Amino acid sequence: MSDASHFSITLERYDGSDQCVVVPEGVSKIGRQAFANNRYVREVVLPEGVETIDEDAFASCVNLASVNIPSTVRELGPGAFKGCWRLEEVVVAQGVTALGEKTFARCRSLKRLVLPDSLHTIGDACFQHCAQLTDFEFPTSLERIGANAFHNCAHLAFSTLPGNVDTLENEAFRGCAALTDVELPESVGWIGQRCFKDCTNMYSVVLPQHIEFLEEGTFEGCSALEAVVLPAALAHVESAAFAGTGLSPDDMALPKSCELAPDAF
Repeated sequence: MSDASHFSITLERYDGSDQCVVVPEGVSKIGRQAFANNRYVREVVLPEGVETIDEDAFASCVNLASVNIPSTVRELGPGAFKGCWRLEEVVVAQGVTALGEKTFARCRSLKRLVLPDSLHTIGDACFQHCAQLTDFEFPTSLERIGANAFHNCAHLAFSTLPGNVDTLENEAFRGCAALTDVELPESVGWIGQRCFKDCTNMYSVVLPQHIEFLEEGTFEGCSALEAVVLPAALAHVESAAFAGTGLSPDDMALPKSCELAPDAF
């Protein structure tokens, strides 16, 4: 007799019109685009035992307001919940180590987010255009924040990042207008292009002491910026790094050996 535990069941597609969908016990995977573009479903109840929510599984479920992520889930695919306009709260299960590209992008009502201590990577554009996101803490396990990860999260505010974060990719926090004073931990080794561009209320930033380069447009358009604590190791400031800030080289203590692009300011 075969052992049922060796089998897995995938929910490949739901095309119904129920507002509340209870996925049956035994399902271990929500397949690619399983609920995508369903305009009827408002609530989905997933059973314990689901391990994977695949790529675009709930993409553009514009009326989905409630979904649980079971404690057994270990993988959230790219775009799994992108465009779920009414989704307001998400609790990601412990054991998930990475959030993929655009996992929650354009969840424009998302306010509360709980991430697990197992998480190492927030992927590219993961929370892009989540303009209402306010109730949120970075897990201490976090190491990488992808390109455009929080682009245009207009209400996102934090003063520092966890001490394991080593990479902030291009435009990671572009347009995060609620940021005011930020001190980056010494663990950060690279800050990408336009990382904080158009953070219009940021008035103070402290950079890690070992940063050698400020990339193109790092603080471009940060019109409220007044105080910048620069690292002694800073060797080069790229084009438009401080454009639109109102600052000049005379306003900060640049290392004597630091080279400035002609249009850095």
